[in-house]
Amino acid sequence: MKLWKKTVALMLTTLLFSLVLVGGLSLFLTGKRALENTVQTFGRQLKAAASLMEQYWDGSQYSLMSETGKKAYREFQFRMCCGDGYALINRESGEVEGNFTGYQIVDLKAMDIPEDSGAEDYRIQRLDGKILLLQQTVPEQPEGYLLLSVRNITDVFAELRYTAVMFLIICFGIFLLAGLFIYRMMRRTVRRMEELQEVAGKQEMLLGALAHEMKTPLTSIIGYSDSLRHVKLGKEQRDRALEHIEREGRRLETLSGKLLELLGLHRNRAIHMEDYSVKELFDRIRTLEEGRAEKKDVCFSVECEDFSMKMDPALMESLLVNLIDNAFHAVDKGGRVSVRAGRENGKIFFRVSDNGHGIPEKDLDRVTEAFYMADKSRSRQNGGAGLGLALCESIARLHKGKLTVESREGEGTVVSAVF
Repeated sequence: MKLWKKTVALMLTTLLFSLVLVGGLSLFLTGKRALENTVQTFGRQLKAAASLMEQYWDGSQYSLMSETGKKAYREFQFRMCCGDGYALINRESGEVEGNFTGYQIVDLKAMDIPEDSGAEDYRIQRLDGKILLLQQTVPEQPEGYLLLSVRNITDVFAELRYTAVMFLIICFGIFLLAGLFIYRMMRRTVRRMEELQEVAGKQEMLLGALAHEMKTPLTSIIGYSDSLRHVKLGKEQRDRALEHIEREGRRLETLSGKLLELLGLHRNRAIHMEDYSVKELFDRIRTLEEGRAEKKDVCFSVECEDFSMKMDPALMESLLVNLIDNAFHAVDKGGRVSVRAGRENGKIFFRVSDNGHGIPEKDLDRVTEAFYMADKSRSRQNGGAGLGLALCESIARLHKGKLTVESREGEGTVVSAVF
């Protein structure tokens, strides 16, 4: 897993843990507060009922009554002062003398409520799917009895469950939104870092590319300059040499901008597509490369149909010069390099072929990678930087074309740019 994904996972885990911790604590405090409020409310009602019984209790008459009369009086007072939700219980015998709770009270001790507890003490009991709140108090009158309050608080817990569910939904939504935001933010940051790394790589590639591209025209400029200095030339020859120096110098000036644009370091306005004659382009290539072919004693041929295509002439010339330069490096004295342009199956092709050393089959898939050299010692000997085919492929792609390389070791190579 990539580092940025691990970072996102760690941040989301921390967020989830924080939400669960804060949410759980909030729910606990909310539930506790709601239960305390309920207990206090029903506790006050229990105390009020006990106080009311004490207020209306007539002890002097009660002492003169028979046991039957006392029981009837207790039930009357209990019914009048307490009502639904209460039970009057004899503390000594555990007998229930009055019960308006709606439930059968079997064993008071099983409720685990101390006899001397006040209304603030309570117990929670589940019965038939209901949640009951049990509270008791010992009134002053009648003596020897306790007052039990039984309240159904199922709705309180149902509301707490509903609150918990809603909170979980909200937390889940927050988690998803925060997770999406964190993921997109991290992804955008990583993409920006990758773009910066790519730009840095392209800048490094640019230095090598410029050195590679400048070699041929600089060699030509130095050669003609040397001739002007040390060889006595006629006016026509001198003018031709000066024209060639100027032309190659301007080519270097424009080439640097083209390469910068090609590597994405300038805006597209630096590249100008126009309908340009392929024959004119190839005639210029012939003039440019014939002297080199004669010097190396290589058979150099150029074949071109007369048609036009939309191109950037400077970049297309750079493509052909690079391909021809590679071909010249691949052949020995007496070898053959041919350049051809034509149309085939509705497509335009530029093809440079040679009968040189060829490229090993294992290297064919990588020859267009920047700085890759199939024969490193030979490339370095010829001053190569491993950028020629990479630049050619980029130029072809810029013209909505593709570069194909066919080669057999010891037989030669055919490189085609198809548009």
